[in-house]
Amino acid sequence: MEMARQANERKSPGLEELRHVSRAAHDAVDQAFSRFDLSKRKSYGAFLTAHASALLAAEAYLSRYAENLPPWRPRGDLLVADLHEMGLPVPPLCPIVLADDPSAALGALYVLEGSRLGGRLLAGRVGEGVPRSYLSAVHLKGEWPDFLGYLGSVLEANSVERRQAVMDGVVRTFEMFRVAAGSQLED
Repeated sequence: MEMARQANERKSPGLEELRHVSRAAHDAVDQAFSRFDLSKRKSYGAFLTAHASALLAAEAYLSRYAENLPPWRPRGDLLVADLHEMGLPVPPLCPIVLADDPSAALGALYVLEGSRLGGRLLAGRVGEGVPRSYLSAVHLKGEWPDFLGYLGSVLEANSVERRQAVMDGVVRTFEMFRVAAGSQLED
C-alpha cells in the first residue's frame, strides 16, 4: 500500500508537494493521538470522542460542497453508532476553521480519506468487546488510488491560489483533529 501511494506521488508533483506541506501537521496529529491506548475501553472511548468532534464537523462542512467533490462515503454514522454502543454521548463539534471554498473542501476530504488507511491499522489495536465499525470502514478496491488520481489532476491543472486552498484545507483539517485529541484529557 505504501508503495502504491509513493508511485502515485512520483507521478504527481502536486501530491508530493501536498505531502511535504502537510507533513508537520500530520505528524502533530499522529503525536496527539498516540497517547490513546486503544486496547483500554476508557482510552478508546476518548479516542472515538475526539474523532467524532472533528470528523462530524468536517463531514458537515464537506456536505456543503458535495457537487464539487469526487464521490465519498461518510463515516460519521458509524462513529456515532460506535459511541452509542459504548454508552458515550456525541461530543460538541470542533469549530470549523476551513475556508468557505470548494478547494479547501477537497483538502479536507484528503485528510478524511487518508484517515481510512490509518483506521485499518488501528482497528487491530482495539480491545475486545468494543465496537470498531468506524475504524473498520476502509476503502473499497480502487477508491484511494482513484481519489489520489483526481486530487493530483486538480493540483496540476489549477491556479496557484486553488492549489494553496487545497493545501490550506489539508493543514487546517489536521489541526481540527489535533485540537480534538487535546480536548480529551484523561484522568
